[in-house]
Amino acid sequence: MKKLLIIMLTVFALMPVFAVDLSASAVDVSKSGIFDGYDFFDDAEEQELTRLIQDKAEQLDMNIFVFIAGAEQRRKSDYDTECFADDTYDELYGEDTDGVFYFMDFSGRKPAYDYISTSGKAVLFYESHIQDIFSRLNKVLPSSDNSDFMQYKDDISQAVQLFLTELEYYKGKTSGYYYDRSSGKYFYYKNDKLMITTKPPLHRRLIPLAVALPFGFMVSVMFYFATKSKYKFKVSANPTTYVSHEKTVFTVKNDIYIRTHTTKTKIESSSSSGGSHGGGGHSHSGGHGGGGSHR
Repeated sequence: MKKLLIIMLTVFALMPVFAVDLSASAVDVSKSGIFDGYDFFDDAEEQELTRLIQDKAEQLDMNIFVFIAGAEQRRKSDYDTECFADDTYDELYGEDTDGVFYFMDFSGRKPAYDYISTSGKAVLFYESHIQDIFSRLNKVLPSSDNSDFMQYKDDISQAVQLFLTELEYYKGKTSGYYYDRSSGKYFYYKNDKLMITTKPPLHRRLIPLAVALPFGFMVSVMFYFATKSKYKFKVSANPTTYVSHEKTVFTVKNDIYIRTHTTKTKIESSSSSGGSHGGGGHSHSGGHGGGGSHR
């Protein structure tokens, strides 16, 4: 019984309790900016919006990109839009860096689907506020029922600036954590340091452990005494106790191999199967949060 307890305690003691910080947190302000796929803005107007975005990126110390989708950037589904936003962010800035990618849908889809992808610390800053941000943006942006959005150019410019204001308003460290199912990564702060790891926070791991230990101990004790009660011997455990001297006859037996046979099985290579994504999905392994809104 003592040996069993020692083994159990040793196994739990050797379990990893510290998560590895995987956050790159690299910010390249020069890459923050805007892509205007609908051609709302001329060069001067686009440069001014880029300047505003880069100033806010430097202030918040995170990458910021606004992608205005025209007809050529139309996505087939909401899920395609989400994958596009996550993957494009990773291609621009790298996986698990700090930043946001705002997809504004003016591609002609009805209803339009706007999406905000978050990465790094932005996941914790904005995850619980994305719908609040959209509720304000949608008051400015035109409905997708319109056939010509060019008359709303000023509204689009106002929405971009409002988006930057909302990012500043909701910036701040959170006390919770976020789990991205697609990448299997957890986001949380530990000792004022952002952690992006495949292991959950320590307190989340200790909860099931605290429940499992007493339960496992009780089961072990019950099993021990139940087994012990079945094996109470009245005589000493001597081999002769189990041998009938009158009926037992020992003979000699030999095993002689007269032939051998070998079989071979061909193992097919998996390299001939389809792509790793099975017909679509993310092409990067960076962790992301985010949320969308139909308009």
